[in-house]
Amino acid sequence: MKIRLLFFVLFFSGLSTYAVAQIHLGLSVGPNQSYWQWELNALNHDLGFEPAWGLRTAVFGEWQLSPVWAVRAEVGAQIKANQMRKRLLFETDILAGNFNGTTFIFREHYQYWEGSVLAQVSPLKKMRSLYLLAGGTLGRLQYGWKTSRGSEAGNKFKNKSVVEVNDGNWNRMAVAADLGIGGNIPLGAYSKLKLEARFQYNFSNLAQSNDVDARVQSLLLTVGYLHRL
Repeated sequence: MKIRLLFFVLFFSGLSTYAVAQIHLGLSVGPNQSYWQWELNALNHDLGFEPAWGLRTAVFGEWQLSPVWAVRAEVGAQIKANQMRKRLLFETDILAGNFNGTTFIFREHYQYWEGSVLAQVSPLKKMRSLYLLAGGTLGRLQYGWKTSRGSEAGNKFKNKSVVEVNDGNWNRMAVAADLGIGGNIPLGAYSKLKLEARFQYNFSNLAQSNDVDARVQSLLLTVGYLHRL
């Protein structure tokens, strides 16, 4: 009985020592591409936003529970964007002999604060550096702005305006499921790089109105640097 008790004490002491030794802290950054659905239910009409690139940055901690399993917590900021192209014809264009008009690009940007809890599993014994990723993200819409650019009669035009995200028309909370794949690249005994591709499926409607179905999904491509404590 004493031998069995001693075995369990030594086993859990060793596991605890391994787990503490495998705590990493780091930073990640990378572009995202957002896919927007903005449908007016009464008219059965989607506004037709195009995907657009944004940016995500985060600080995170990773706890390597075993060679197979790890858990991660992240706090970061993500800018989700969309765009729309329209060909506009102004009176000044016609007077200048341009009857085709010019293409204007309208973009919207929305900045979220986010917190994520993720699990990593490395299913291939001979390739432990590769892993699958799954978890969830809770976000809050903090700020928004619009930009437009084009030209009128040869004169370039740029404009920027603020989106009032706290006016009651927006659901500022966002809940998403994360699923992805990644790989670790060792940088010596204590550091490593992480390369990831991750998809966020958002369950939340961006609009408060039941007449609008507004959702956004994101594809994240990130590079992270981690250092072991």
